[in-house]
Amino acid sequence: MGSGPRGALSLLLLLLAPPSRPASGCPAPCHCAGTRVDCGRRGLTRASLPAAFPPDTTELVLTGNNLTALPPGLLDALPLLRAAHLGANPWRCDCHLVPLRAWLAGRPERALYRDLRCAAPPALRGRLLLYLAEDELQAACSPGALCWGSLVAQLVLLGLGMLHALLLVLLLRRLRRLRGRTARGLFLTAPLVAEPPGAGES
Repeated sequence: MGSGPRGALSLLLLLLAPPSRPASGCPAPCHCAGTRVDCGRRGLTRASLPAAFPPDTTELVLTGNNLTALPPGLLDALPLLRAAHLGANPWRCDCHLVPLRAWLAGRPERALYRDLRCAAPPALRGRLLLYLAEDELQAACSPGALCWGSLVAQLVLLGLGMLHALLLVLLLRRLRRLRGRTARGLFLTAPLVAEPPGAGES
């Protein structure tokens, strides 16, 4: 290790240098500079987007990717975030975009987000995200697996109910036939002419 003025100068520069963000704090494939995290134009989708960003992030760049939605709570987990660059992404304006719409609605400065437009579904294509109501986003979602499961369960119950009704009808018809046979049997075994009283006495 160097000694003398050169060593002292190196030590002084090392002590005065601003602390750099550790490499592990910057999610791949993004680039971090201070508290700015740049993940723009990296072909990211919702599935390939980093699961979390450094909590001290103040500026997040997601411009020019293939994002159709963001995971719920992703931006809410960044309390110091002042700006999120979200343009040039094919946003799908349905129920999965409700968390992002709610986050945008809470921003004091909305100028940065005024040009965010829907790329899908066709009924909302070209609409500005900031001016969509939550009801419109919810209505754009097709029935999910839970809804289909509920529908199938209802159809199964309906089928079982109809089968139960059919079995009940068949049982009632069978009972009527048995009752008719029993009545006919009693009629045939009864005497045709009643004997006068005392006819059997000798």
